[in-house]
Amino acid sequence: MGNSTLYQRLFRTSIVITCLLLAVLFLYILTVYLYPFLIGLLISLLFLPAVNFIENKFGWKRSAAVFFVICSFVIVFSALMTLLVAEIVAGLSYLTKVLPQYIHDGIDYIHQWFDTYILPLYEGVLAFSSQLNPGQQSTVHHSLESILSELGTHISTLLQHLLNGLADFLLTLPNTITVLFFALLGAFFITKDWPLMIQWLETRTPKRVKVVINKMTVQWKQAVVGYILAQLVLVSMTGTIVLIGLMIINVEYAITTAILIAIVDLFPYLGTGLIFIPWIIYAFLSGNWTLSIGLSILYGIVIIQRQLAEPKVMSKHMGIPPLALLISLFACYQLFGVFGLLIGPAVLIFIQSIIRSGLINEITDYVKG
Repeated sequence: MGNSTLYQRLFRTSIVITCLLLAVLFLYILTVYLYPFLIGLLISLLFLPAVNFIENKFGWKRSAAVFFVICSFVIVFSALMTLLVAEIVAGLSYLTKVLPQYIHDGIDYIHQWFDTYILPLYEGVLAFSSQLNPGQQSTVHHSLESILSELGTHISTLLQHLLNGLADFLLTLPNTITVLFFALLGAFFITKDWPLMIQWLETRTPKRVKVVINKMTVQWKQAVVGYILAQLVLVSMTGTIVLIGLMIINVEYAITTAILIAIVDLFPYLGTGLIFIPWIIYAFLSGNWTLSIGLSILYGIVIIQRQLAEPKVMSKHMGIPPLALLISLFACYQLFGVFGLLIGPAVLIFIQSIIRSGLINEITDYVKG
């Protein structure tokens, strides 16, 4: 009897492991080869409330409601992209008029800064080297040449990376359009047949599995809402600190600038540095030392505040311990680089939903029989 129970548990364990491997394989194929339809599924989830409302409220056929919602989405998206392109074109047109003068002023500032600080330093080094013996002079001159050569190499490498990035972006546009087309087409059929797919799954899914899936869905929704609220709180904190700092250093249009910086803070990887760093560099080169120092201090305060507040705020709204969140962020950063900082909370949400939904207990009970 004992051996029979052991064999049953081993058999069920092998079934669980096989199902997990098949699920991982399915996710790999879906994310690597069929990702347009995964995007279509996400778009469909966004369309479902509007489609269901139109179908139930106005009595439309589901296919007509789906077609109307997708067409409205495409029209609105195209209009927004058109406005964005128009703004970019207008901005570029404006830059073509004022940029030459800005470049001329910037070159003058750099020239003055070079003459004031770099050239005297270089002449001092040459004067010092002239007092050395020929061997030491050769060493100093070789070091200066190496520094200048390395600086030129870094600048040329940076320009090459920028040009290669622009070329890669242009080359990916056709593929992006194709992916978007298949994603919208997939979203149409997924949204149209959603009730049939749900009905098919419900009739073939065991009751205990449906209970676990419902619990996981509730956990996911709560965690996602908590993550959005946490980001809004962090952005509000950033905007408030920036507004106070800009008012202290007497920057014009402080409210508008603070709102813009707070919005930019939502972008992953870039954050407030997208505005602060060029602004600080421009103020430094233009000789506005007070503004440059003030912005540098404010930028440092914003970064420190973000790093200190983010784990606590996110853990509070997502119901995740701060230590677990920090470990997840660091582990994903080590595995996936800066992209891991974005998917770290998602991974932790998934693990937490599995634990709180009782899935592990269900698997354990199944293995034990």
